[in-house]
Amino acid sequence: MHLSKPLLKPKPCWHKSLVILAIFSFLFLSACKQENKPKETPNLSEAEHKTLNNSEISGKYSVKTLDNSTENLGNLIFDFNSENKTLAVTTDCNNIGASYEISKNKLTFSNAISTRKFCQGAMQNENTISKVLRNIEKFSFSEKELKLLSNDNQILISLIKTEKK
Repeated sequence: MHLSKPLLKPKPCWHKSLVILAIFSFLFLSACKQENKPKETPNLSEAEHKTLNNSEISGKYSVKTLDNSTENLGNLIFDFNSENKTLAVTTDCNNIGASYEISKNKLTFSNAISTRKFCQGAMQNENTISKVLRNIEKFSFSEKELKLLSNDNQILISLIKTEKK
């Protein structure tokens, strides 16, 4: 048997291929398109916004009260660095350091570290600061005063801002 002609002659279908290719190209490109919607920001009150932007806490503070006392405070300086979230406390004898974390109205400190020089009469404040830092959980902040509070809103340390960073 000899076949000189094919039984079915294929019809050119290049136009169908182009239509299918165009549809897939359109779907592919539209799937990759990014929408330029503005990012939504949470609806915050001004007080909450200041809390989240902790750069305002940055600076040096003198101590007004320490554990409900204004007596024998000496030359205590609290220095908050908001860039690396650290606190450096300078006393009449030693230095104390800790890192801190601010989240909304919560303020927590890591375990404080300290130099250990012996200075008769000056170490009372250092021991109090180390003890009190562990109990601080909240804060109240105004333009010039920073109050470090316990969970039940008791003022543990009251600071007056002396220098901005």
